[in-house]
Order: sequence, then C-alpha cells, then structure tokens
Amino acid sequence: MYGGRYAKVSGTYSTGAVTITVTGAGSSSAHIFTVGDVIRNKKTGENMLVATIASATTITVASTGRSFGSTAEAAGADGDGLYRVGNVSEENSGARNVNVTRSSAETNFTQIFKTSIAVSNTEKEANLYGGKELPYLRAKKATEHALDIENAFWFSEKNSNTDGTQGHPRRSTGGVLEFIESNNAYVQDQGGVLTAPDLNTFLREGFTYGNDTKYLFCGGLVLQAINEFARGQLQTVVGQSTYGVNIQKYTTAFGSINLIHNPLFVEDYAGYAFLLDMECFKYRYMNNRDTKLLTNVQANDTDGQVDQYLTECGLQRVQAAKCALLKGVSA
Repeated sequence: MYGGRYAKVSGTYSTGAVTITVTGAGSSSAHIFTVGDVIRNKKTGENMLVATIASATTITVASTGRSFGSTAEAAGADGDGLYRVGNVSEENSGARNVNVTRSSAETNFTQIFKTSIAVSNTEKEANLYGGKELPYLRAKKATEHALDIENAFWFSEKNSNTDGTQGHPRRSTGGVLEFIESNNAYVQDQGGVLTAPDLNTFLREGFTYGNDTKYLFCGGLVLQAINEFARGQLQTVVGQSTYGVNIQKYTTAFGSINLIHNPLFVEDYAGYAFLLDMECFKYRYMNNRDTKLLTNVQANDTDGQVDQYLTECGLQRVQAAKCALLKGVSA
C-alpha cells in the first residue's frame, strides 16, 4: 500500500514553533510524514513545513516553517485534519530521508479437515438401483468436505490449543469475517432495510483502498435489496464464471462489483455481504497435504471399508483495509 497522507491533530497547538501530536493513521501516525513535507491544516488553511519527526506520534514545525505560503499561521484544535500535500527541498541538497511502507506481518494457521466414508462390504458389493454405494458416497462426501473448508474460510477464528485427548496441537484457520472485524476494516451494521444511499455509503468506504474491481459475496437479503433498486444496472456476464460461480457485474462510480450469491449465507447470515479485493486472500496448504482421498483406513479386522478425505489448509489474509463488511440487512 502507498504511504498515508492524512492524520488528525490530537490535542492542540499554538502559533510559532510547535510540537504537534497526531493520530488517526495507525499506532505510529507520525511516521507517515518525512522531514521537508508540506502539510496543510484543512480547518485553518495554513500550510506548514515539517522540521522533525520527534516520535512515533509527534512532529515538529519550526517558526520559519509556519505559514509556508500565503495563509497566515493559526492555532490548531483537537481533531483538525492534517494533509500531506507534497514536499520541498532546497537547491543543491542531497537525497531526502527514506520513508517506505511495509505490510505488517499477518499470521494464520492451517487446519486439518477430515471427512470419513464408511460402508460394510455387503453394502459395497450390493447392486443398488442408483449404482454402487461407495462411489456415490465418495462424491457426496467430497462436496461436504469442500463445504466444511469454505465455511471455515468465511467464519472460523484463528486458534491453537492442546486440549485434545492426545495432547497434540489442534489448530483452526482464521476466516474472512474475523479478519475484517479484528483489523479495523470498514464494517457497516445496517440494522434494517438496505437502500440505494446506504449501499452507496458502503461502496464509498469499501473502495477507499485497493483495486477498482471487487467481489461482493452476498446473502439472499442483500442480493434481493440490490436487485430491487439496481434494475437496469446489473449486467450478466454471459458464459463467464469466477471462482466456480456465475457472476453479475454492477458498475458504480466507485468501481465495478462482481455480485455473487453465496448460498452458505442463510438464516442469521442472509443479511451479510463481504466486499473483497481478492488480492488479499490466497489458499494455502501444507506440503503434500492438499485434499486427498485416503482409502482403506479401517482397522484390519473390519468387514467393510473406511475412506477419508483429508486436507490441511488455511487462508492467507493480508491488507484488511481493502475489504469491507455489510451486515444486519433485513427484509
């Protein structure tokens, strides 16, 4: 992500040489600034020249750096917006101080998913009307296994403990919901019917960072509302599917949205929608532990067959600010 350009004054500052405490740009808000930056107080209109970065949350402005332009200097108040509008350097000067952004470390666990299939040898060999039982159960359980993984990727929370019967580590992967809600991404709790202005507010905030094309995974109530007030603006992408599902494209002034109805979002989650920048997520699995069908894992004396789907995988999640959550939509 690019460096920040906006912070807020915390407390007050007077005229003349000052130390300004800043907030609103993470835990080290002052670090979005560099010596030589020109900053503008939106409320007073004054431009100032940053003299030093005194700490992670404070910057200084010398008396000669006040009124760095035609607007007179003025005292600043709590909550005033400070915009980084550019930087100035004197002639024949050297390179500026380096100020770069880096992604903060994000960690997650891989989770072991298991889905078992069991038939007696009698069931296995019987000629049933719909075909052999074992192939049917393998197909059915493969879908259930995939659904377990997808549900975890949406709703699971990152955790690790050794509370199992054998005392070995037992880990769960963190999902999208936890990631958005715990990382200060935009969350709009609608608490009622979704209107076109409400959706515009959500999209305005959700497109603040990231790509101008995103994916909106919707519960039925959200999609129903959008269908009502966006008729004529929805474009079906004929013959195209993304992530294995058909999509509709909704073009707005903020960006393009690929609308996807997620049938997993039912009951209490029918009023949820996740606006995702898909660059923020990747499917990860342990070496040689992607989905496999393990056959004949039953005990040696069992008169039957037990198979098992096994996957050890997790969701890689980065840069939550590029995503947003809409929840609480009702009919």
